[in-house]
Amino acid sequence: MELSLDSANIVILAKNHNPTIVSKEWLTQKEILTGEIVNFVHTPAFSVTETDIFTFIVDPERLQISIKENISENIEILSKIAKAYITKLPETPYTAIGFNYLYNITTERKSLKNILSPNDEKFKKLFSEDYQLGGSIRFKFENFLVIINFRSENDGKIVADFNFNFNSEDVGKIIEKIETNATIKRKSEEILEELFND
Repeated sequence: MELSLDSANIVILAKNHNPTIVSKEWLTQKEILTGEIVNFVHTPAFSVTETDIFTFIVDPERLQISIKENISENIEILSKIAKAYITKLPETPYTAIGFNYLYNITTERKSLKNILSPNDEKFKKLFSEDYQLGGSIRFKFENFLVIINFRSENDGKIVADFNFNFNSEDVGKIIEKIETNATIKRKSEEILEELFND
């Protein structure tokens, strides 16, 4: 099995983020983002700041910090950026945090049909001989609600899209959850390795 982390981001929800504060100057002065700013849009409704590695998007309801390249190597920095932002604006009425990871899985041993075990003959009759299967799994992990969405791609790869969500209005608890990012990533990979390896 080959496992590739193709996307990772942290989303922080709030009752009222203030995009007018989040300028490229503010982000660099507060040492939230480092590196050269390559793109920047700042309006009263939203703010977008990009470096070579990260995209930082804020609107009144959500902040999304995404890694653009070298995803696995920058997971720890992603957490530091999220923590620095919350630490600089603790008065913001935060409501939830989510961690999102998108994996591509290449495997010859198993497919989603084998993993999710439908009645293959019935599905072939209902759909077609070459139907592809997807699905969702929901569970709790360390006070996160986790949803994994699986889908099959035409090239034979399987996509696993993880969302770890934690609702809280307590800034301290949200910061604690940010510090578990490495544990959460490890848990997602352990799940995929267990599912797709013999």
